[in-house]
Amino acid sequence: MKRKILYAVAALCVVILIVFFATRKGEKQKTGEPFTAKRASVVYSTEQTGIIKSQVGAIVKVGTRATGTLKRLKFQVGDFVKKGELIVEIDDREILANIRNLEAAVEQQRRDLEAKRAQDAYNQTNYAREQRLLQKEYTTKDSVEKAKRELDVSRAQVELGKAKVAEAQEKLKALRVSHSYTRIYAPISGYISAVATQEGETVVSGLSAPNLITIIDPVKLEMWIYVDETDIGRVKPGLKVEYWVDAYRDRIYKGVVDRIYPQPEIKENIVYYLAIVKIDPKDALTLKPEMTSHVRIVIEEKTNVIVVPNGALRFEDRKNVVYVKSEGKTVRREVVPGVRDQKYTEVTSGLAEGEQVIVPSVAPAAKKPQNNASPRK
Repeated sequence: MKRKILYAVAALCVVILIVFFATRKGEKQKTGEPFTAKRASVVYSTEQTGIIKSQVGAIVKVGTRATGTLKRLKFQVGDFVKKGELIVEIDDREILANIRNLEAAVEQQRRDLEAKRAQDAYNQTNYAREQRLLQKEYTTKDSVEKAKRELDVSRAQVELGKAKVAEAQEKLKALRVSHSYTRIYAPISGYISAVATQEGETVVSGLSAPNLITIIDPVKLEMWIYVDETDIGRVKPGLKVEYWVDAYRDRIYKGVVDRIYPQPEIKENIVYYLAIVKIDPKDALTLKPEMTSHVRIVIEEKTNVIVVPNGALRFEDRKNVVYVKSEGKTVRREVVPGVRDQKYTEVTSGLAEGEQVIVPSVAPAAKKPQNNASPRK
């Protein structure tokens, strides 16, 4: 009998302990800091890594199609040059001599053409006179035919002279174009990033123009964002972008996704897609190509919506719930969450503005870094 009583007492104690701990656990879940649901803005974003790149056409390698000694090189690496400014001169004495010789040849061809035209004019007059004399029978048909042959020959010589003059003029034009290659002007404004030769060296043009100077336009920059394949479905052209670089950590740059390349980039067995952002020329003055950027792409932004702290939202029994203080009691209420950022979560239904929710004092999930949170905040 005593053993039965002891068993009964032990069982009662176990039940009391279970109820006690269960009650404490439930109360622990419902305790924490109160928060009044309010209206605020929520920004859902994703963080990616980017690289500053030069746009197509921002880097120009200046070469030459002329052969000769480099007579003058006005700029060196780091110098700024304006578009249209003379940067290189090549010795042009030989080509100038050839131009003068060809100019003399053109002039001689013109004089020969004038002489042939004069002869043609005489032959034309003579032929007309022979025709009139033949009508009055003062000459013979042979004389008329001879005058006609001489006229035909002179006209052919005039046409040949014209062709020779035109050919010489075209050769002179080509030679002058070749002479223009001895003076090289900057095709764009920018900084000299590389110089491949120096004054006094001989440059030889062949099938491809040798590179002399490389110019980079500092304001024609764009950013390549490496978007993870798990996030690319939410990224599209037109989305706002915020980014910063380690060189200027206190400055936030802004832009817009311009386009997305369909060709994937695979790095370390991870698939990325390139999203391109054009950089504002004013911002480009402080940035350099190949800089690594930390990018925040704004996927969705809502204003004036009811929000609660991320830690106040819990997932219990496959439902999203919050604990609400109502009439001195703490009750569980099912809600429908919306957009979530680093700090707040939107509540689309189930909670009214001004109601108090319980935020647990310890919320490990809230301390876990979110993909859409900015580490700078």
